[in-house]
Amino acid sequence: MSHPTRHQPQWRPSWALLLFLIAVICSTHPSHAATYEIPVSKQAEAPAATTDANSEGNRIFSSKYLGNSVVTNQKNLGYAGIITLGNPPQSFTVVFDTGSDMIVVTSDQCQGLHCNDMPHYTCTSCTRTPYSYNITYGDGTWGAGPIVADTVSIGGLVIHDQQILDVTRSGLDMSTYGPGIAGLVGLMPSSPVRNAVPPLATIFKDKLLDMNVFSVYLTSSLESKQGGSFLFGGIDHTKYLGELNYVPISSGINVKPGMWYIDAEAAHTGNVPVAGYTKAPWLFDTGTSFIAVPTAFAKAFHDNIPGANFTSTNKYYTLPCTGNYTFSLTFNNVTYEVPYLDYIASLNKEKTLCASLVMPLGNYEMYILGDPFLRQVYTVYDFTPASSRIGLAKVIATPGSLGEEGLSGNPVPGGETIVPLRSHGRRLESGVTGLLFLCTLMAMVAM
Repeated sequence: MSHPTRHQPQWRPSWALLLFLIAVICSTHPSHAATYEIPVSKQAEAPAATTDANSEGNRIFSSKYLGNSVVTNQKNLGYAGIITLGNPPQSFTVVFDTGSDMIVVTSDQCQGLHCNDMPHYTCTSCTRTPYSYNITYGDGTWGAGPIVADTVSIGGLVIHDQQILDVTRSGLDMSTYGPGIAGLVGLMPSSPVRNAVPPLATIFKDKLLDMNVFSVYLTSSLESKQGGSFLFGGIDHTKYLGELNYVPISSGINVKPGMWYIDAEAAHTGNVPVAGYTKAPWLFDTGTSFIAVPTAFAKAFHDNIPGANFTSTNKYYTLPCTGNYTFSLTFNNVTYEVPYLDYIASLNKEKTLCASLVMPLGNYEMYILGDPFLRQVYTVYDFTPASSRIGLAKVIATPGSLGEEGLSGNPVPGGETIVPLRSHGRRLESGVTGLLFLCTLMAMVAM
């Protein structure tokens, strides 16, 4: 077995900052999830001879497998869904993270800090590989252990012989997201670590999907009945307005292979350009709960907002809790906005002082688009090698159909035709209960 390889996929803020922000008052919002029908589509190879108002949303297509994982909003820190590992299947709730590469869970053989705080994976049907992995985050938490291979199911999409980081030594702590979070599933198409194979790479190699994309819809409120969905192998046209704007993955010299970076040519505070900004790559990261920027960008952005103040102790900006200064970026000549109230977090009960979620990264010259931005857009991640891209469209704000895992709950066999259901979805009578969103706080953690 090789020595663990150190890997730092992204930055996380200090625990002192995290604990300060989690002091924001919480309120409980009980909710009940419902099962929905979901129309999906495969990209047409040629334009249809005739079309009607609903032809795009109702087109029939075939796919070997198609998975739809419904996720819950974990206190605005991230989005978690259920995956199964092994045979017989073991179920785990994990954070879906486009900013990391591997499936990471805690082994029942784990020793170290927080090992007993996490649900355990038992390697009963797995095979051992000769490799190991040490994943390290910017705040010092880490997990290390062997890489094993096992059967994985994500939203009904079954992946055989998929690599898993079986954490046997750990300082990793997922409790911030809520009880029962077991780890994360990384959704980078390739890994910067030698011999590590992410699930998207296996999906492509085994030709599990006719359409090598996954599409992400994230709800903007903790009061929503469900937090969103990660749809593998399809695009849900009921979730966005207009056409998808496809932007190629950035080829910048500072962009590591496998990272979901695309270039934004302009940035604005409201209608005012952010001084000094030039075209730069931004990482689309569902595992980050804020918008991370270089120090100079943060200053220039907040200089355009009256009442903004940098707190040197906590290293972030405070803002008035009312305002209309949007955060906006332009990709491929199309501008996308984050409303003011969606990138601030109240710091007291009275809501007299708020923290800005456009946060400076200190010595890290990186741009990371976390959930405040991603909740505004429907995002299609195309992981076709050598032609990877991200498709963007303005999200439809009204909660719509989310479907249930795997559409019918099971993989669709190869060659079978999937007939999309009514456009915009229809709520079914059979319900799923027990989802509970714990807090309306906004806090800042990146995973």
